[in-house]
Amino acid sequence: MALTTVRIKELVLTGGASGDPSQQVAAIVQALAREGASAQDLCLLRAFYRADTVDPDQLRAALASSVPDGPGIALTLVPVAWAGQGDGSLSVEAVAVVGRRNATVGSGPFVAGLRQGRFLFLAGQAGAVTGTLAEESRSVMQALGQTLAGLGAGFGDVVRMNRWYHAEGTKEAWEPSARATASFYTEPGPIATAISLPVPLPGGKSIKIELMGMIGEDGRALPKSHSWPEGLWDWPIHLPYKHGLACGGIGFVGGQVSLDADAQVIDPGHLDRQVKRSLGCIDRVAAGLGPVRQVLHLGVYYEVPPGGLAGASPGAAELRALGHGAAPAALAGFNTLSYPQMRVEIEAIVDLTD
Repeated sequence: MALTTVRIKELVLTGGASGDPSQQVAAIVQALAREGASAQDLCLLRAFYRADTVDPDQLRAALASSVPDGPGIALTLVPVAWAGQGDGSLSVEAVAVVGRRNATVGSGPFVAGLRQGRFLFLAGQAGAVTGTLAEESRSVMQALGQTLAGLGAGFGDVVRMNRWYHAEGTKEAWEPSARATASFYTEPGPIATAISLPVPLPGGKSIKIELMGMIGEDGRALPKSHSWPEGLWDWPIHLPYKHGLACGGIGFVGGQVSLDADAQVIDPGHLDRQVKRSLGCIDRVAAGLGPVRQVLHLGVYYEVPPGGLAGASPGAAELRALGHGAAPAALAGFNTLSYPQMRVEIEAIVDLTD
């Protein structure tokens, strides 16, 4: 089966591939070619790998030997409990931009960050210190700020932030880190999705953050608009992020969950109902950004149900359907999410072009 791929203007997005690293990279390159893009346009690889069966250093080396020679790619490795829809060991998704490489920070096949056309991609990275989750979060953000500066950009140009952290899925565990990270943004900030990892990161680190941004090719900030539908769920602490952000005809929707306006889980423990509610929240947020032509990508992060995706547990069929839907999707299973009894979080990118 061909890898699901979509293109809007210069941006090309794929779903999660399957197979060994070389097979997945080959499938991605073939998918890009179908959309009129080349391997030289490849900007981001995000690889979800099963933490108990895949060694991250070996995976990085295998991907490095598989990617075609080029100006450098941002790579994010994310340990999970279950990756994709195959044997669960590995699933790689990609983003490409058909355009000119304007700046790169780093060298080699995988770089710290890059600016291609209107887009910025900063690889998921851990901090320089090992300490509390909040201390590591500040260290990561400081490093990301330096990379942004090297690309001629700043935190105001970020449109999407993904945080993966190793801690219990409770407010008490993630709140100090959330506050430390948020201090680097002014309101209104980007969309944000944060997921609890099943294991620590290499070197005993506890958090990894990836950024995506947009900036004018002349280096000027691009106008943005935001969406926060009335009555939609909120975090239990004030944060500068918005549920939706529109920039340059593209809509970004942060991870949507089954919470009420007081951050209480709705339909606790019911994966099937929470999938439906999360998708409904995406529709509401996206509608607040403007008329939506199509969904371009879904990131589906879920608590692995009994029997996995192939089982008959309520919600497994709904997840499988998303993985085989019209929009490219990346599915990644975790042991827990950010709140007890919360079973799924879904982020999206949508087409707002006229």
